[in-house]
Amino acid sequence: MNMSKLQVHRRITLILLFGVGLHAVSLVDETNVLREELRDIRDSVKDLVHRIDELEKVNKILQKCDCRGDHIGKTKNLHQSNNTKRESDSHRLHSVKECKTVISNQIKRRSVSVKVAFRAYVTGPISNLGDNQIIPFSSVPFDTHSAFHGDSGVFTAPKSGLYAFFCTILVYYEQRLEFEIVRDGNILAYGGSYGNQAEHKDYGSGTTSTIVQLNAGEKVYVRVHGNIHPSSGQIIFQGFSYFMGFILD
Repeated sequence: MNMSKLQVHRRITLILLFGVGLHAVSLVDETNVLREELRDIRDSVKDLVHRIDELEKVNKILQKCDCRGDHIGKTKNLHQSNNTKRESDSHRLHSVKECKTVISNQIKRRSVSVKVAFRAYVTGPISNLGDNQIIPFSSVPFDTHSAFHGDSGVFTAPKSGLYAFFCTILVYYEQRLEFEIVRDGNILAYGGSYGNQAEHKDYGSGTTSTIVQLNAGEKVYVRVHGNIHPSSGQIIFQGFSYFMGFILD
């Protein structure tokens, strides 16, 4: 009976040991499996790290491309902006030209309605005149069409019509000057100024005038008549010597 119990205990012990052994074997197997899985995970991690490295390289390349794209985009935008600016400038220039055209037309309309007229005079003593020299009347206080040029002494008809011209020359005492109103080289009127050589030494004044039909662009001026003028010294007195003209129709 006792032997039987002992045997039972032994058998139970053996069974337990066998079970423990089986469990241990199972644990070893599971451990091996886990090790394999861990190895696979490590390999997967390495593969992922490698892929991440590759992706980072690709990302850097893409960033460079994006930068170039941004640069190209900015360049395109700059070109577009420049084109827009050119179009805007062109539009403004066109508007300015239109304004100038309107103003020019208004000036032309006013020029048609305003009569052509000018008045000019000598501002300083004129000396040493030459033969057939055009006399300048440098001060031009009145000129409706900017047709008279004081420095050259020439009037250019801005429009065709019948014109009247007047000229007065005051010379210093003991001086003598003959002058003429001329249209493009053709004499229209003569005048003469003769200073008094007597005791009082008076200044001499002479006036001449003419009426003439002019075509637009023809020129009228006052010049010395030939060589009838002093050879030296002050000749024409300022202020009282003038040239004027205006259109009659």
